[in-house]
Amino acid sequence: MKKVVALALMAALAMGCQKQKTGFVNTEKVVKEYKDMTSAQDKYSKMNDDLMAELQKKAQAYQAEVQEYQKNMNSMSSSARSKKEEELMKERQQLQQEQQMRSQQLQQESQAAIDSVIGKVKDQVKKYGEKNGYDYIYGQNDAGSIMYAKDSYDVTDEVIKALNGSVNKEDTTAEKPIKEEPTNESQKDSIE
Repeated sequence: MKKVVALALMAALAMGCQKQKTGFVNTEKVVKEYKDMTSAQDKYSKMNDDLMAELQKKAQAYQAEVQEYQKNMNSMSSSARSKKEEELMKERQQLQQEQQMRSQQLQQESQAAIDSVIGKVKDQVKKYGEKNGYDYIYGQNDAGSIMYAKDSYDVTDEVIKALNGSVNKEDTTAEKPIKEEPTNESQKDSIE
């Protein structure tokens, strides 16, 4: 019986002393430096600028039509004025609807492209973690999912290199230090 208790204590002690490898990725830096993300952002920013320029031209043409009407309205019959005002109102509504519809469409396309890129980032982080023996890789961002971490746990640059395709064999096998997880509550409290 004493041997069983001793073996159980040794097993529990051995499990408590296991080290876990931990790292984190600075998500803001990935967004800034990942080529697919920056090219998607640039593409949709340009498309948005082009859309706004096109809509601005249409708004200017509409405004010129309104000004022309205002110049000539005193010489028009009341029925002609009413008809023209109705036409201008319909034209304005159509212009607003087109702006809303096209802006929504562009926003949806942009979000789908960004979601796709984020999916690639998540896949790469998972592959990197599995390949390099990490137990956890956290995402660091302004929302505060990581309040503090030693710089030695930062694997952001390695993930960006892998995402951008500039990883060589040395870079992918480089390991970060192993972080020991606290084994009892008093050690956890002192870390927090």
